[in-house]
Amino acid sequence: MLNANFKQFLRDKTALFFTLAFPVLFIIMFGLVFSGTDKINYDVALVNEDDSQISQGIVQAFSQVSIFSVQDNPRDESLQLLTDGKLKAVIILPEGLGQAALSGQTTEVQVYYDGSQTSVNQIILPVVKEILQSINREITQTPVLFQITEETIQTKDMSMMSFFIPGVLAMSIMFLGIYSAMPLIQQREKKILKRLGASPISRSTIIFSQVVLRLGLAVLQTVIIIVIGQLMFGVEILGNWWLLLGLVMLGTLSFISLGFLVASLAKTEEGAMPIVQLIQFPMMFLSGIFFPLEYMPDFMRPVVNALPLTYLGDAFRQVMVDGAPAFPLGVDLLVVTGWLVVCMAISVRFFRWE
Repeated sequence: MLNANFKQFLRDKTALFFTLAFPVLFIIMFGLVFSGTDKINYDVALVNEDDSQISQGIVQAFSQVSIFSVQDNPRDESLQLLTDGKLKAVIILPEGLGQAALSGQTTEVQVYYDGSQTSVNQIILPVVKEILQSINREITQTPVLFQITEETIQTKDMSMMSFFIPGVLAMSIMFLGIYSAMPLIQQREKKILKRLGASPISRSTIIFSQVVLRLGLAVLQTVIIIVIGQLMFGVEILGNWWLLLGLVMLGTLSFISLGFLVASLAKTEEGAMPIVQLIQFPMMFLSGIFFPLEYMPDFMRPVVNALPLTYLGDAFRQVMVDGAPAFPLGVDLLVVTGWLVVCMAISVRFFRWE
C-alpha cells in the first residue's frame, strides 16, 4: 500500500508541484527579490537655493549617503521629474537658510515626495530627517534649526493600501485570464468541444462566449475590489473611470490570450496546471504589484521588464491613485497590447479542438 500510494502521488503532477517544487520556487523568488535590498539606491534632487556654507555642508552630507543618488536640478525641473516618476524625492533648501541658522532661527526644509509610494517613503523620509537632525546637533543642541515640511505631489493623502489595491486588481485579472485555459482543456478532454463543433454553433461563438464571460467577471471583480478599498480602507479613485474600465478590458483580454496559449500547449488539465503555476507565481513576485521595483536586483530587471503584469499594475496605479509611473502610460498600454496580439496569434495557430 505504501508503494502504491507513493506511485499515485508521483503521478499527480499538481500535488507533486505544490509539495516539492512550489516551496523551492517560493524561496528562490523571495531570495532573488530581496537579494538586492542591500544595494537599493534612490534618485533624489537637492535644490540648494541658499548656497551658503551651511547649505553646502548639507549638500555634502546628503551626497555621502549610500542609498541616495543626489541630483542638482532647478526646483521646477526637479518637481517635474518627481511627477514623471524619475525621482523619489525633492528636497528644497530655501534661500536664507544659512543666515537663519547662524541667528538661531528655525527654517522650513520642504521635502516633496510621491505619496503613493508609501513603502519607499518609509525609508527616504526618516533618512532625510536623521541627516538634518545630525547637522543640527553638530551646529547647536538648541534650538531646532531645520523643520521638515512634507509635501506630497498628490492632492489626496495616500496610504499603504493605495499602493496595494491596484496590485490586487492586477493580480485578480491575471488569475481570471490565465485560468480561462482550464475550462477549454476540460471540455476538450471530455470531447465536449468535439460535439459542439458538430453542432450549428460556430467555433468563434464558443470562444467569444468564454471571452465575454471573463470580461463580465473582470468588471465584477473590479467593482468589488474598489468598493472594499473605499469603504474599509478609504482608498479613493483619482483617475478617469472610463480609462480604468478600458484598462480592465485590455488587461483581461491580454491574460485571456495567455490562458488560451496555455490551452494550446497543454494536452491535459494535469499538464496545464504546472504551466499555469510557472507563469503566475513569477509574475506575482517580480512584477512590482506588491514590492516596489527598486527592491529588484539589476540582473533581474530584464525579466521584470518583460512581464505583462508589471505594466498592467503600473498602469492601474497611475490611473487609480495617481501614482508616479515606473513607465509612461503609453508604454504600459503598448506592452500589454503586444502580449495580447502575440499570444492570440500563437493560440490561433496551435489550438486543437480535439
